[in-house]
Amino acid sequence: MKVLAAFISVILFSFPLYAQKKGMESINVHDLKMHMKFLASDELEGRDTGEPGLQVAARYLAVQAEQLGLQAADADGNYMQPYIIEEKAYDRGKCHVAIMLGDSLLTLNSDPFYVLPAPSGDRTIIEGDVVFVGYGISSEEHGYNDFEKVDIRDKVVLMMNRAPMNEEGTQAQFDNSKWTGMENLQYKMQYIYSQQPKAVLMVMDPKSGMRSIEDVNPAIGKYLSRSRGLKAEEEETDGGNGNSPEVVFVHRSVADQLLAPLGKNLEDLQLEIDRNLVPQSFPLEGIIVKVELFMETKDLEIDNIFGMIEGSDPLLKDEVVIYMAHYDHLGVDGEGGVFNGADDNASGTVALIEIAEAFMKEKKRPKRSVGFLWVSAEEIGLFGSEYFAAHPLIPHDRIAAAINLDMVGRTRTEEDSKSSRSGLTIQGGDSVKVIGGLQSKVLMEINERSLAEAGLVGNYRYNNLTDPNRYFFRSDHISFARKDIPVLSYSTGTHRDYHLVSDVEESIDYDKFLKMTRFCYKAGFNVAQYSGPIKVDKPMSMW
Repeated sequence: MKVLAAFISVILFSFPLYAQKKGMESINVHDLKMHMKFLASDELEGRDTGEPGLQVAARYLAVQAEQLGLQAADADGNYMQPYIIEEKAYDRGKCHVAIMLGDSLLTLNSDPFYVLPAPSGDRTIIEGDVVFVGYGISSEEHGYNDFEKVDIRDKVVLMMNRAPMNEEGTQAQFDNSKWTGMENLQYKMQYIYSQQPKAVLMVMDPKSGMRSIEDVNPAIGKYLSRSRGLKAEEEETDGGNGNSPEVVFVHRSVADQLLAPLGKNLEDLQLEIDRNLVPQSFPLEGIIVKVELFMETKDLEIDNIFGMIEGSDPLLKDEVVIYMAHYDHLGVDGEGGVFNGADDNASGTVALIEIAEAFMKEKKRPKRSVGFLWVSAEEIGLFGSEYFAAHPLIPHDRIAAAINLDMVGRTRTEEDSKSSRSGLTIQGGDSVKVIGGLQSKVLMEINERSLAEAGLVGNYRYNNLTDPNRYFFRSDHISFARKDIPVLSYSTGTHRDYHLVSDVEESIDYDKFLKMTRFCYKAGFNVAQYSGPIKVDKPMSMW
């Protein structure tokens, strides 16, 4: 009923409450807050792809586009661009792990497990003899090798996460630190892959206090138990996973049931390894494990929302400057928490509504036409922008530039500075994180002039193809850049609440949000008003 109530609110929120000023001055905190309180509300349940809350958000945006008088892209006056995402999800009722002694079934375990890489077919079977390899570490530097006395070729490897730990299980004995690089699964798999096992069963070590990977975070299970992607328009040959063995994250109960026939258990084995730093690896003679995973496939119809304002120049109006922002987020956490996604990215979504209204209220429209694109499925793979770029409602050669808004509503605070989260990019004061402009000198110059006019300063630190966080590739602008359309992307950066349930409306800095929205309006207006060509000097296809 929450979603139904939210849908009714679409109508209630759609009508202007009072007359507003012309152009940029029409962008105000009252309207920003009104739209934000709706789109980031609990009733929309985190706007997850394929869920009712996202559909309500889509309808809300389409109603806004119609109320503002934007031109629909098709003759039917429909603002929505539907597309299909194919979702594969575990069929839990059928999934199980069978443990056998020879031909005799000992146990059928139905505790949740997760397979990586995500299976491509509807049924996956992993079966074979089992070898226990402790923590799965081979390190010459520390004189420790879990594989020294066992052969894992074509076997199913059972191993624990982490590394040999102190008595309390709080610190790795190698390097005497809370975390050592040898705990990293990628580090472990480099050696394991070279030994060509059939598969790897990964289990949480007993000292961690966890019995399943779900104990780390309930959302992990939801994420790993399904895969989603744009539905292929034609049948494609599935390349499969090649020769890489699957990694299966199993419940602790599976490990102990595998070891029980031999009179062993995981807790005792871990204590023995940690006490002497001597591997306790061995083959589980006569024990065979059979993992059976069944998948269900369904199609999700998702929508992008698009509307336009025609330019004033008889020639240049055929070119379009597109604003875009993604309106989806992460849904719920499985424990009653909602990922409201106020800054990520209700802020960009709301800013586009206000910017569109400002353009509609200008006394004179800019020379080029302006498009407003609200895309979906960004959080699960940039699928909405990828689909629009592949099936543009405007031909590629008519798109002069694309301006992306992704998280534009926060300012760095003392809490951000003290946060234990690493890699935060949240900007303070009048600073703006700028990505893009690398394809076009003209676009970069317009960007810099617009920043100066707004009294803002561009931070280009992350506008680097070699940046380890790869921000140039992490939001919807990249879908357009790959089509050699010049792009700019604006953000106030990632903060302490990024991708947490604490990213709520109350944390928005409306002073910064207002300034950012007005700046983004001005930047797009300057691009649309520019008399010369928006020349692409360095097309991405040539990089």
